[in-house]
Amino acid sequence: MFVWVCIYVFASAGRCVTGGHVMTGQPYEVPVNSSQVLTAARFAVGEFNRANAEDHFAYKIVNITSAKIQMVAGINYILEMQLGRTMCNRSDTIDSEPCVFNSEPKELLCHFIVTEIPWRDLRTLTQKKCYPPKN
Repeated sequence: MFVWVCIYVFASAGRCVTGGHVMTGQPYEVPVNSSQVLTAARFAVGEFNRANAEDHFAYKIVNITSAKIQMVAGINYILEMQLGRTMCNRSDTIDSEPCVFNSEPKELLCHFIVTEIPWRDLRTLTQKKCYPPKN
């Protein structure tokens, strides 16, 4: 059963084929605009906003600069993103996408890993590291 789930996930998430074999455990680049990446990225930003007690305002995606997928005991989405502060209050906002960017710009560069286990209908933000860009 697990093998069929893996085959399905790789077929829908993109290809990681070397000599005709799927490389389990090896991260590989995927398009940053794929629906799976965008879903994982929005989830990561939502979780980041919920946990970010340092800022009153919510952040939203400015740019996804890199996306990789890694097959482990599930799927890891390894994302590099640029976030921008919005005008929306983070405690009042579930989805920051419709929010407008703040007139006092503040950006963060973030590394997120979202782990998804599709057969358990489970998604978690397993790693988050954000820092201001170097000027």
